[in-house]
Amino acid sequence: MRYEHQYGQERKQMRWADFDYSSQGVYFITIVTHSRWCLFGNVVNGEMASNDAGRMVMDEYQHLEQSMSGVECMDAVVMPNHFHALVYLSHDGGCSLSDVLWQLKSKTTNRYIHGVRELGWPRFDKQLWQTSYWDDIVWNGRMFQFIQRYIALNPERWDRDLINDDHVAVADDIRGCLDRLRRI
Repeated sequence: MRYEHQYGQERKQMRWADFDYSSQGVYFITIVTHSRWCLFGNVVNGEMASNDAGRMVMDEYQHLEQSMSGVECMDAVVMPNHFHALVYLSHDGGCSLSDVLWQLKSKTTNRYIHGVRELGWPRFDKQLWQTSYWDDIVWNGRMFQFIQRYIALNPERWDRDLINDDHVAVADDIRGCLDRLRRI
């Protein structure tokens, strides 16, 4: 599904139209910094070297389990300008995936602002995160295993990541791979 953005750009609708995103299940999420600013560290020799801000993002993600009923934080990786994670929602939690993402973005933004003021972290312009986020419903075990491996190897593959503005010409097509796995 496509819709017209307020500035005339055509954008793809990212959610399944009739799916209940508070349903029990595993979700693969990606949030990206506004303007793809690299604020959370660097990839060095294929490994992510998180700075204090990157460690803060992971800390807030891991604490979602304590602050939100029915949320289990699974595999995750902080990258220089984005964050990937697998999130499990139980049927008794009462929260939706957008609730989880809103809380994560809100808490990390507030802590990042504190880091700018008190610790000299790099400033950002107006917002830390892009307004929306990528998500995928994990439909089967093969898809789950693929995503786990993708998350684990993401730092190694940084030079082929489409979210990296300096990626090489042959970039990974994670969305295409997930589309194929969804049909299995």
